[in-house]
Amino acid sequence: MYKNKELIKISFIGDIMCEMPLLHASHIKNDEYNFDDVFKEIKPIFEQSDYVVGNLETICAGKELEYSNHIYSFNTPDQFVQSIKNSGINLVTTATNHSLDRGVEGLKRNLETLNKYEVENTGTYLTKEQREKIFYKEIDGVKVAFLNYTYGTNTQINGEILNKNELFHVGLLKSQKSEIEQYQLKQNPKSLKAKIAQLFFKFVSLEKWFKIKKIFYKTHNKAFQDNDLSYIDEEYLEVIKSDIKNAKDCADFTIVCMHSGGQFHPEPGKFSQFMMEFMDENGVDAVIGNHPHVVQRAEKLSNGMFGAYSLGNFSISPSSVYIIHEDLPEYSVMPHFYLDKKTKKIKNITFSILKIVEDKDGGITVYPIDKLVDKVDKKTEEEITYNATIIYNRFLGDNKNYLQIKQEYLMF
Repeated sequence: MYKNKELIKISFIGDIMCEMPLLHASHIKNDEYNFDDVFKEIKPIFEQSDYVVGNLETICAGKELEYSNHIYSFNTPDQFVQSIKNSGINLVTTATNHSLDRGVEGLKRNLETLNKYEVENTGTYLTKEQREKIFYKEIDGVKVAFLNYTYGTNTQINGEILNKNELFHVGLLKSQKSEIEQYQLKQNPKSLKAKIAQLFFKFVSLEKWFKIKKIFYKTHNKAFQDNDLSYIDEEYLEVIKSDIKNAKDCADFTIVCMHSGGQFHPEPGKFSQFMMEFMDENGVDAVIGNHPHVVQRAEKLSNGMFGAYSLGNFSISPSSVYIIHEDLPEYSVMPHFYLDKKTKKIKNITFSILKIVEDKDGGITVYPIDKLVDKVDKKTEEEITYNATIIYNRFLGDNKNYLQIKQEYLMF
């Protein structure tokens, strides 16, 4: 493990996903699954850090609640958590748009699974007392608080609506109101076109529809941003503001893991930018963003906060039918914070670039690019270098023509 007498190293990875291609590829027999291959090439990088944080973009709610069988609704076998633990990931954030894919029952079961395998977690909670308690970790004398919130919970897809007595289960950036309205409109379509669509999707799955559209070279999905500011809720902002104050009272360093943004769009939307500025104004030290499924920019805000809008996908399946490939969703960034033990301040921030490699059976392995280029032919190496340069420039707002491949790049 990386050790330094003066510094501690905290690393972050993007969306840890298990979609249907990976689920099927990892099935051995009966109820046996093995996901170790996903992490085997990145594990040595994890071992160089004192603490590794990832965003768990699925739940592990048990076979009884049915494993993933829909492209936008996830439930993964418990062995996925076991592989996460074995890889060296210390903390996972669980407030995502998939937190309620199997309802409150699934949320609770997911937390029980994480606790069973001793994977620390924050963002969703079993009790009100857990929600009110700030999660912080003391790492070699430095106390680091981690807060986690999501923009929503896919109510428009799963129909799960939290009542007032259940709201504590999920850290939310805003209310479920907009998603509830979408769900109600979906259940009771008003236009003839919407009614026909409702009838059509009773017989044809969304996955099959995407496949049909791709066969005929039709646009199967569209990138979008989170530009709607009409549902910003002062009540939720006050809760977050209170959490930040409490975190700063009990820790030396406060990091918000923010689950928001559109999808497959390389630029953050207005809501994510609003929330980033809100965090900066309230004294957060750093924000790590996830959810858009592509890398977005990082920046220092006016009060000195470091903000990364989206790290991209740690383990998405490139063959999934809904993916838009133009902006390189198979690449992600892994920021590393070097904190000074004495001053409790950031000494510097670096980042690694990672790439997902999928085999013909749907199995995936995540590589740091410096390790991957040693395993490929010259043409593939040139392609990786070209794409990594794009990712580097997008993340830092730079305009390099050529990126030298290495394990870590200096950010600030």
